[in-house]
Amino acid sequence: AGAVALVDAAQAVPHMAVDARAIGADFYAWTGHKALGPTGIGVLHARRELLAEMRPFMGGGDMITSVDWETSTWNDLPWKFEAGTPPITEAVGLGAAIDYLSALGMEAVRAHELEITAYALEKLAAVPDITIFGPAAEKRGGVISFTLDGIHPHDIAEVCDRDAVCIRAGHHCAQPLMRRLGIGATARASFHVYSTAEEVDRLVAALHQAREVFDL
Repeated sequence: AGAVALVDAAQAVPHMAVDARAIGADFYAWTGHKALGPTGIGVLHARRELLAEMRPFMGGGDMITSVDWETSTWNDLPWKFEAGTPPITEAVGLGAAIDYLSALGMEAVRAHELEITAYALEKLAAVPDITIFGPAAEKRGGVISFTLDGIHPHDIAEVCDRDAVCIRAGHHCAQPLMRRLGIGATARASFHVYSTAEEVDRLVAALHQAREVFDL
């Protein structure tokens, strides 16, 4: 049909080895802060011929070769889309994050994530009145969404926070999915290379504490 495809790889690139060229998408994008880098910067892989055909969407220094009264000539790629002062600090920070993850090895990053997620699924399953959403560890990323009967996810997060256990609560930018599941919100624990089994144990302890607070 002449359509182009953009793959949102924000949850893939920071967690596993990927080959954007082999995937073959027209556009393949990911964000820096999910890859242990700074906020406000990301990466867009794209087919060169598509970028060559596109007009710049921002105007500013360095994105033109020449300007006349009625015409402009765009600069070469990638400067054509890099108008104005670039995010220098963010780029340096993202480069350092990429170097760090590359030194660890993305296969090792994924292996640790699978191990810690499997451990968390096992420990969380023993918490009374918990509902865990999603597949087995080997089929998910390092994320576990759950609910506790009788306690709103925002209250779960509040009690966890008192014990310095940071989780997220809400609809996670997925309101249509929440409606499909018939729930208003979930609590969500996330894991990465820095997560430990001890931290999972602290999460489980905090959930038991939440049940005590709400007299369950």
